[in-house]
Amino acid sequence: MKTASPPPASPAPPPGPARTGLALGLAGLGLAVIALLVWLVVRTPAPVLPPVDPVHAIAADLVRQHNASLPRDLGDGLVLERMSVEGRTVLMILRSQGMTLAEAARNPELFQRVREAEQARLLAYCSERDFRLVLDEGVVLTRRFIDRDDQRFFDVSLAAADCRPNT
Repeated sequence: MKTASPPPASPAPPPGPARTGLALGLAGLGLAVIALLVWLVVRTPAPVLPPVDPVHAIAADLVRQHNASLPRDLGDGLVLERMSVEGRTVLMILRSQGMTLAEAARNPELFQRVREAEQARLLAYCSERDFRLVLDEGVVLTRRFIDRDDQRFFDVSLAAADCRPNT
């Protein structure tokens, strides 16, 4: 007995309107997706990066150098704990190891004399080359005095205008 052989393969039917429409629809959809992606890229604004401030970079480097040797005991119960750059201010944090804000409030005359003396001490930074460089570029040097409980006694600040012309 002879086995029947499969019928000969018929040729693929010629593309009809349904297949052509499907191919054109997929191509159109692909183009629409590409157009949408291009539109989104063009429409989305580039991120705005702040301009590089060379003075801030110099101040940050100055602070980094000084922080390497901190904390440092300044005597009289004061410790220079850390420095930081906040905008156009170099901030120095000095902590009183013994006195609290409540204790200082009991003797306001002494407290005011200490503040005035600390303001005068800031003038020494006018003659330090690295500090003078940033002061002359508009940076303000601020020393913040805090008590052992992180309460602020006072701030004293120095700007280039506070320095004598030849210091």
